[in-house]
Amino acid sequence: MDLQDYPLSSDEDVQIIMHREVHFGGNFEIMIDYYEQGGKGICQEFEISHLQALHRMELELEENLAAVMLSGAEAERVAKAKEAYKELRDLYENPEMKNTYALLIADLILSEELEPEEEINTLIERQTVSVPALIDLVRSEDFYDPLYPGYGLAPELAAKCLGKIGDKRAITSLFELIHEGDFFGEEVAINALKMIGEPAKEFLLRILQNLPFDHDNERAAVALIQFKDDPKVAESCLLLLQKPEVRQNLALSGYLVLVCEGLQDPSSQEKFLKLADDPTTPNELRLDIQTIAKEFK
Repeated sequence: MDLQDYPLSSDEDVQIIMHREVHFGGNFEIMIDYYEQGGKGICQEFEISHLQALHRMELELEENLAAVMLSGAEAERVAKAKEAYKELRDLYENPEMKNTYALLIADLILSEELEPEEEINTLIERQTVSVPALIDLVRSEDFYDPLYPGYGLAPELAAKCLGKIGDKRAITSLFELIHEGDFFGEEVAINALKMIGEPAKEFLLRILQNLPFDHDNERAAVALIQFKDDPKVAESCLLLLQKPEVRQNLALSGYLVLVCEGLQDPSSQEKFLKLADDPTTPNELRLDIQTIAKEFK
């Protein structure tokens, strides 16, 4: 038998083979057992029955599917991710790396715990040396790739650490995660900014006011929803909303309306509600304003 006797491989087949090569040493039995146990690194799209079918196919062919399914570019991605694993593991073999921040970062990345509390707490305790390394991890494009050590989750863990440490050096890097990745990564970054507190709030307010309005203003408005109970934040967003040109920008103004839920001054609440009656307010935004105004006490 050869590969031509089987249906053409799908993109998912290729992704499974790449995943197996990097994380499970090219061994389907180890991979299937890991998926049956529900490990941290499972890809929800991969059905165990699909893994088993590919395993049977490989046994019948008596040939490694990676050799026949992966393109040159895909094989290169696999090699690069495997090299990242090797570099991390080599740290443990080097006596000079013992108790260094690099080894602490490796512990965080390689942990099989969804919430590696011990590793996170250790990095928080060593914050003086760990913050720059955590920022580097947040900014690393490679480690967002599920093929890389940490299954693409390591930057989110780094963001959680930075939020708990509360170091303002992390603000820009956390901000740049907003609207750039998946929802959960964005939520982690925004929560981390909230934990940093006042320096993050002031940074976001500065970005929000920048002209001309662009993607960064929207990202700042999204993050400021976490600060809506601060009167200064809610009032700043109301001030922007009172400009007709801002209300025409539905992407930005929709977030500003959500922040205005935190308005506490009755006169400000009244100004906010009157925006729903302004003829220059788009219909979509008018409904949002009325909904939020119902929440005022």
